[in-house]
Amino acid sequence: MAKYDFDSYPLYEAKRHNVHVVKIRVILTEKIKGDVLKEASEKAFRRFSYYQKSIDVDEEGGFLLIDNEKPICVFEGDNVITLGSKETNGLLFAISYEKNNIYFHFAHNFCGASGAMPWIKATLYYYLIKLGHNISKTAIMTEDDPITKEECAEPDINSLPNRDALGSFNFARDSFTTRADYFARMQDPNGTDRYYPISIPKDQFMNYARGNDGSPISILSALFLKMVAKAQPNEQKFTVGIANNYRADVGCPETYRDMIRNMYVQYNASMADWPIDKLSTITRGRMFLQMQPEISYSQIRKVDTLHSNIDKIIGLDKKADYAIANSLLINGIPFSYYISYVGKVDWGDLGPYILGVYTLTFGHLVFEINATNDKFCITFQTVRKDDLYLKEFLQILEQEDFSYSIDEPIDSKLPKMLLS
Repeated sequence: MAKYDFDSYPLYEAKRHNVHVVKIRVILTEKIKGDVLKEASEKAFRRFSYYQKSIDVDEEGGFLLIDNEKPICVFEGDNVITLGSKETNGLLFAISYEKNNIYFHFAHNFCGASGAMPWIKATLYYYLIKLGHNISKTAIMTEDDPITKEECAEPDINSLPNRDALGSFNFARDSFTTRADYFARMQDPNGTDRYYPISIPKDQFMNYARGNDGSPISILSALFLKMVAKAQPNEQKFTVGIANNYRADVGCPETYRDMIRNMYVQYNASMADWPIDKLSTITRGRMFLQMQPEISYSQIRKVDTLHSNIDKIIGLDKKADYAIANSLLINGIPFSYYISYVGKVDWGDLGPYILGVYTLTFGHLVFEINATNDKFCITFQTVRKDDLYLKEFLQILEQEDFSYSIDEPIDSKLPKMLLS
């Protein structure tokens, strides 16, 4: 059994690579009032005591998460924030605002975008009611709601069945990966990682998905395949990485904890000429095989073994080196592009006040998908400063008769973390 807090282990990888941070941008209908947001944010954050932690290191070099009752910090302006520093009261969560945008910054070791949604919704709830709006608390966790065991659950390895999955894919590792994109980024001294906010009407998208034997993920995977094939016509094989939240598989459907494993779908370049419905069917079939709970059982056992092995090592640097060398995500199949979809979120009475929700993470060509009551919000992340991939994607949307809106590119300004 692992020795330390389940949420502490991803920090060893973060010690070497500052990629385990998330920033979620929520666009409201009106300009943000900073004093009201500060009061609301502090009240909402107190509900989620499992996020009220700071980092320490013990004599063996192990990361400790210790209680921190200081208030969450709220900053004006869209700037890079250093989580875990004095700037954020030592917390790994912070909030900033600019115009009508609220930015939620947090460390990925606790949760992903899905797990952060209850905290985000609670913050918006307290903010809007303090402004005098009549908001029902249905589907919102507030200070009146006790924290449940299910909310904080972590897997019980010994309770999981020990059986093999039915069938598997042997993925080729020669798929196209966008190394050239990184080179282009490195050669530009003024370059910044950035994203394009793109939105598509939800009703139109879902009607299109139903008409093409698709889910949001399978349809987007197919659309993005056509995009990269147009952008890279000389490549022969493409791989999409797809985030799969496997909490429910391992008995923790309601936990805040981040339990993500990658699924992969590989395409030959010639498949980019197929119709969307055929691509979607192929994609869903390959996803279905990888969504077997037996694969999740195997994954969480690997996670448990990794944690236990880290515990045996003495010294923070040695622990970090081992965690990186044996990372279950970093050392996966190279992907041409990556998709993460939060899934359906019940915004309730908050919905009419929200214009958009965009998740920001690290990655060379990453598409983070959220949904409001009336639109799908696509964070089109790229390390390139030209319009390669973007112009091809917009062409595909137009060919498929999608309505869409797109804003100018925005610097991601992802947070950093201070660990020791």
